[in-house]
Amino acid sequence: MSKLLREGIDPEHVRAGVERMRVKSLHPSVLPSLVNEAMNPPQAAAGARRVSQPYTNPVDAEAAYGGQL
Repeated sequence: MSKLLREGIDPEHVRAGVERMRVKSLHPSVLPSLVNEAMNPPQAAAGARRVSQPYTNPVDAEAAYGGQL
């Protein structure tokens, strides 16, 4: 923990990592990863799926491809 603080990591992020470690009953060696997780939360919610969009041909192929077809 002190190594992370000496590296200039915000104490609030370290506290959040320690709290995650405590709640999950994890080994202290994973603390840097948990602090990183606290600093950079996932962008998508857990379990959320991205909806794929099928490819569609452009309406105006000449404008889209510049006459290279």
